[in-house]
Amino acid sequence: MKSYVLGSIGALAALAVGVLGSACSSGSSGSTGSSSGAACNPCDTGSSSGGTTTAGHDANPDGVPYPSPAGGYGRTARSGGTPGSVMQNFKFLGFLNGDNTKPMTTISLADYYDPCNKRYKLIHLTVAAVWCQPCNQETDALVAAKASLDQQQVVVIQALDDGPTVGVPATLNDLNYWIKTHSSNFTEMMDPGLQNLGGFFDAAAIPWNADLDPRTMEILDSSDGWAGDVNSELQSGFSALPSQPGYALPASVSCP
Repeated sequence: MKSYVLGSIGALAALAVGVLGSACSSGSSGSTGSSSGAACNPCDTGSSSGGTTTAGHDANPDGVPYPSPAGGYGRTARSGGTPGSVMQNFKFLGFLNGDNTKPMTTISLADYYDPCNKRYKLIHLTVAAVWCQPCNQETDALVAAKASLDQQQVVVIQALDDGPTVGVPATLNDLNYWIKTHSSNFTEMMDPGLQNLGGFFDAAAIPWNADLDPRTMEILDSSDGWAGDVNSELQSGFSALPSQPGYALPASVSCP
């Protein structure tokens, strides 16, 4: 069980002078009133804005269609032997491998669907905000751990929710700043105002982290906060990973 200390918007003044918790609040009203930001235009991908998209892949790199479970998609993590929900094929605008020297592209969760574990053993999805200090700390740690994560076949994908102001959705300029500040070496995306992932966690506490089984896109675990160590962060995901997939693989897939 991970243990975190969650901050609140009422603690923003403390954040300003460096008194930090291990998670930050995001997007809800605090002691000074509403902190909701301007609405984000998901169709605007110019120099100052960006958002979600309906373009992108609906099948993985091998052409296998993204899972479509009979019970539908959901938000529940695995509990013991009970499989978690399959996360739907969310699509984001962002930069593969943090390389913003190339054009922004659509990144689909389908890009990471890997029924036979040919590329990945674990998908680590994290949500951050520019203003959130624990998010900054976690991102630096993930960047530093890249070689180790590659060895373990863990792929990290990160979505930026807010920019430097609480409740104000991240823009493309914010994402570029984030990538430059952290020298990001994993895929960075935008989820301004939590257009995709808002229903998965309490927006009053970030960073949010979830681990997915790439064989089925089952949600293995999810949590608010930053554990302070990458290995600790991933431990619950690997612990929840079943030896056999929690859902049947497509009939068209034959794994060695």
